[in-house]
Amino acid sequence: MSMEMMLATHEFQQWLYREASLLDEIDFDGWFALMHKDLKYVMPVRVNKEGMERPDYATDMFAFNDDYELLKLRVERLKTEYAWAEMPPSRTRRNVNNVRVMEFKANEKAVVKSYLMLYRSRSTDIFHDIVSGERTDEFTYVDGEWKLSKRFFLIDQTTINTRNLAIFV
Repeated sequence: MSMEMMLATHEFQQWLYREASLLDEIDFDGWFALMHKDLKYVMPVRVNKEGMERPDYATDMFAFNDDYELLKLRVERLKTEYAWAEMPPSRTRRNVNNVRVMEFKANEKAVVKSYLMLYRSRSTDIFHDIVSGERTDEFTYVDGEWKLSKRFFLIDQTTINTRNLAIFV
């Protein structure tokens, strides 16, 4: 691995760790500031297929398929009294690991893959959610910082065992 790729890997690890911390601390405005104006934020529905057939996710059905403006509306809604699914807010812990820089062009573009394990508990509920999957993120360098321009989250579960998806991955 070249020194450039080692440094890029470290930089994106730190970016993803900071993102996880902002979300776990319920700093949605700080998190949203990391997004690029051309953002695509996508989670396709996972499907079971026979044998080794790929892809094993739907290409035309999504749990969410947001752009910048829709994601902004979701963030703004969480700050109102109408976000019933998140009143009180979930307690979350995001564990990000296996960060791999797949493509990198300094101060321009990058593609980064990572694994996410998200633990979520709600109010006094004794039950909790665990959501895991792989993220493929595309970054664009704007005004001296990396902005997330695309997130493709491939969840591991075909049946999502959570009451709602009012959280961010």
